[in-house]
Amino acid sequence: MSHLEATTEAAFSNARRAQAESLITAHGLGKRFSDLQVLEDIDFDLSPSEVVCVIGPSGSGKSTLLRCLAFLEPYDDGSVYIHGKLLGYEQRGGMRVRASEKTIDRVRSPIGMVFQHFHLWPHRTALQNVTEALRLVQGLSRKHADQQGLAMLERVGLSDRAHHYPENLSGGQKQRVAIARALAMKPEVMLFDEPTSALDPELVGEVLEVMKQLASDGMTMVIVTHEMGFAAHVADRVIFMDQGRIVESGKPGTLFRHPRSERLAQFLNTWRERTLT
Repeated sequence: MSHLEATTEAAFSNARRAQAESLITAHGLGKRFSDLQVLEDIDFDLSPSEVVCVIGPSGSGKSTLLRCLAFLEPYDDGSVYIHGKLLGYEQRGGMRVRASEKTIDRVRSPIGMVFQHFHLWPHRTALQNVTEALRLVQGLSRKHADQQGLAMLERVGLSDRAHHYPENLSGGQKQRVAIARALAMKPEVMLFDEPTSALDPELVGEVLEVMKQLASDGMTMVIVTHEMGFAAHVADRVIFMDQGRIVESGKPGTLFRHPRSERLAQFLNTWRERTLT
């Protein structure tokens, strides 16, 4: 083996090792909607127990990034690995083709996701919303599903609302039910897509408190958020996106106090002006 071949092989082995050690790894991730490039050349990795907050202006690609990491949106370029396994595609005859839905679901099974809007079944109680997937996907009996569902509702402070329907819950309570539903599947990583943006201001705090507790418990999380104070307090790393690219990434204390790019400085100044008005 030549020196060049040995160097290439070593680099490939190191990349594979990094993919296996990370929960999620993305290389050169790109996504287009028709002629609009929404994500371009995104490199991202997520370590166990790490909390990453993704910030940036509306339309910067934050939510699309999250959806591509879970393959709710198929990505067009690059790759996403979960525990070292390629998500969404497989190699056949030297070509990359979309994997079967069964394979996709298996690869992304470590991921739980909470959306901006709660997506609760209106005709099912809080407990039934949490236990539906436990029974249909994991095959648990009603008794065991209810036990696990009640434990998850207690974890988010809603055990006393187990038999209430969504119409009788506040927005913050609905979002906490959605969090409990995701937690019930025992994910290794939670993805949150602006979980408080649809809430009245006075209800935001109760959802953020649950997420802070999850962080304290060591849950691995990626959170798209406009809550800068929350990001500064909870995140191990903050990513700033603009126009489909990662502009800056770093520890929140450094990134918020000493932005390197003019674009991030402008974004933070705008945020500070809004919070003072």
